[in-house]
Amino acid sequence: MASRRLLALPLTVALFACGGGGKGAADAGYPADAGPRTSRSLAFSADGGSLWVTNAESDSISEIDLAGRTLKSEVLLALKPPAVDGAGRYEPALRPRAIAVVGDIGFVAAQSSNSVLAVQLKTGTTIKVIATGAEPVSVVASADGARVYVVNHQAATVQAIDTATYAVIATLSIGEHPWGASLSADGKTLFVSHLLLHPGLSLIDASKLTLTSFTALPDQPPDASKNKLVPNGQARGAYSIVPNPITGQLWMPHLLLATGTPQPALDFQSTVFPTITLFQPGGAQVDRRLLFRPSSVPSFAGAFTDSVSGPRDVAFTPDGALALVAMAQSEDVMVFDAATGFQVALVRPTPSALLEGILVNSTGTEAYLHGRVSHDVTVLKIAKGAAGAKVTVEGDRIETLSSDPMPADLRHGMRLFYSANSAAFPVTQDFWVACSSCHLEGQSDAVTWQFNQGPRDTPSNAGGPINTGFLFRQAVRNDVIDYDETIRVEQGGHYRRDVPSQLPDLQALAKFTNYAIPFPQNPNRNADAATLASQSRGEKLFNARCTSCHSGNYLTDSGSGNPTLDPSGPVLLHDIGTCATTGPFPDKPAADIAGNPRAACAFDTPTLRGIFATAPYFHDGSAATLEEVIARVPNTSDLSATDRADLVNHLKTL
Repeated sequence: MASRRLLALPLTVALFACGGGGKGAADAGYPADAGPRTSRSLAFSADGGSLWVTNAESDSISEIDLAGRTLKSEVLLALKPPAVDGAGRYEPALRPRAIAVVGDIGFVAAQSSNSVLAVQLKTGTTIKVIATGAEPVSVVASADGARVYVVNHQAATVQAIDTATYAVIATLSIGEHPWGASLSADGKTLFVSHLLLHPGLSLIDASKLTLTSFTALPDQPPDASKNKLVPNGQARGAYSIVPNPITGQLWMPHLLLATGTPQPALDFQSTVFPTITLFQPGGAQVDRRLLFRPSSVPSFAGAFTDSVSGPRDVAFTPDGALALVAMAQSEDVMVFDAATGFQVALVRPTPSALLEGILVNSTGTEAYLHGRVSHDVTVLKIAKGAAGAKVTVEGDRIETLSSDPMPADLRHGMRLFYSANSAAFPVTQDFWVACSSCHLEGQSDAVTWQFNQGPRDTPSNAGGPINTGFLFRQAVRNDVIDYDETIRVEQGGHYRRDVPSQLPDLQALAKFTNYAIPFPQNPNRNADAATLASQSRGEKLFNARCTSCHSGNYLTDSGSGNPTLDPSGPVLLHDIGTCATTGPFPDKPAADIAGNPRAACAFDTPTLRGIFATAPYFHDGSAATLEEVIARVPNTSDLSATDRADLVNHLKTL
């Protein structure tokens, strides 16, 4: 795959107010053998003079000159820049998500192309495309540079790449939906976080690439007071796992989703909580958890008092004294005393948006913050003294793109989707919750909420809901713009589609959701001969048993006979026996946006596209597996065990 280097134009230079210059290479870099190593969306060059940053929406990587604080160059990794296709979709071919630098070679995890690219950084040339499992999202290099480890999110595998031959030399299957990766300081252990179902920490023998142990990330029970404002809920969204360079203690930032609080008690400040779980050195046991302390509950002993959201990445100062946590959604950085676990500072605001990675330099005097949506790097100055630590934004943002190929309305919609910055947009209150808090990576959080209509599993937006007919489980909405109600009710925001000044924001949000969230890469299509035969038999069963409801390109009959999705027109719903009629939270009748009634047990047919990645299933998440779905659906419940296995194998290819 050819690459071409795009030189930064003089107009892209970002001037800094403090002295007009940055630190030299000797001060800015992070030595190649300095302690633990972590996969991130940005990495220092081998000499420490530059910062390499991934641009997921532009299919490129950029080099930032740290002395001049300028965009030195942008390297296009794909054959051509991304563009809107004939169907109106914007889907980059590669979506680079992480980079590891070994000498003058950058190893880039290209999520959408199921490959790691080995890029000669001096020339901007891709010298090898290394096929991996589905959706590589993390790469981390050994200290000696002999190996690069890659984490494949959808394939649920970890692979080792020999950097001398660019060959995959080992593959390990681990628990589902892995994401973050770090190597221990001695290089012997690879730590991998798991994002969704069964979240936790896998410990892997790095030399043998064998699983040593798995430590589950526990849910947080309500405290004794049962106060809904005290952090509680199911653990999700563990994007990173980062060792303290001195103590070896592991920090895993993630979310807590309070699915035990039902509506109408459920509101924005009781829905989702940010937290960091600390694992003991070695990672085999949870140490403690850093929790938010609401001001209205002073008796609760939390570790921080500022409201933030979307904890994504952690960077320690070299002495292990401070931990800087990048909050992806609230667009700020919280600073902790790493020994006590208590907050000591908050950097708000930062110029960057969707904070995906943060690095600290070797002197512990600067941090570099990557904003994916804002396509930039923000420099933070770190000053430690007798009065504590002071971390501040230093100068202007550093642009990472020569030009942005993503249309402005889609870029704006992406910002709105991932943002909980209530100072910039009325999407929430007090920097609390974003659309992406529940729709992780634009998809699902894999939990069930207790809404007024009944128990509701979070649906995925992958591929865009615009082609799936009516929206919500009872077909009560017909356009993503109607989610202004979700912003008001669940997120505590203040958007209304009937306010002319707010409509452009909602339209941009809808356009991004409809046209720029890709389907997940499917790991089940390149199968062995026996599996392929089973999939073929399953396809015949599917056509015979399932297509009366699951038809068309998106495998749903939603909107049949009503192509404009007119609420007053025909609405085709089904009762297939999955209704929750008993228990504390039964399904209830509802009404659509026009006031038309919907029966409690009549449900809209969901799309089956990408169903392999959306467990649990049914409107209430009551089926843990596709096998359980088939056993409960009337049309397929009579199938033999062999036929069920074949049908499941086919469903996993959709």
